[in-house]
Amino acid sequence: MSKSNEVEETEYEKELAKIYGEQWDYYEKNIIPVENQVIDEAKASNDESVYQEISDNTNLGYQKSFSEAGKQTLESLASQGVDPSSGKAKATISSLADIEASVKADATSRSEIAGQERHIDKMSNVVAMGQGESQEAVASLNDIAVSSQRKAVSDASISSQNKANVHSAVGAIGGAFTSNSLSNAAKNSKAAADSANYLDSNGDWIGL
Repeated sequence: MSKSNEVEETEYEKELAKIYGEQWDYYEKNIIPVENQVIDEAKASNDESVYQEISDNTNLGYQKSFSEAGKQTLESLASQGVDPSSGKAKATISSLADIEASVKADATSRSEIAGQERHIDKMSNVVAMGQGESQEAVASLNDIAVSSQRKAVSDASISSQNKANVHSAVGAIGGAFTSNSLSNAAKNSKAAADSANYLDSNGDWIGL
């Protein structure tokens, strides 16, 4: 049989095939594992355990911050002359605990949203990777924990200051009221004494 119809590969085509083969080998060894890792991380980022970890880190941050805020609030009240064992102090700490419960519930919701946004960002990177586009930075669990910790410190600090300021203001108002009452009492006492100078021994008015 004649082989005149067969087209032989040129040296250029052979070299090109060799380059393509090397590139594919590199892709299989180095790129595919990275792609699989990105895909696996994206899938894992939506796991319930991840959300639980975010929630636990957030709640731990609030517990620490409000515990410190409660201590500072008692110290502030003590500096204002309020007995730390008094009902007023206990009511203030109880109120602070109520605030903590409220903001922790809000923080838990926000942490869940942060986790969902992280998952969406990771899935977006999978799509971008498939289209040959660059990937965007995605917040890590540590980033979310640090962010929630900062918010916890801020919320606890503001709540503590507000409680201390309320009692400070109450004390100032009470002091002003007491001072004003004593001043009025003194004036009334003086007026009564002056009036007595114009009464006779029987208590009848004798005029100026």
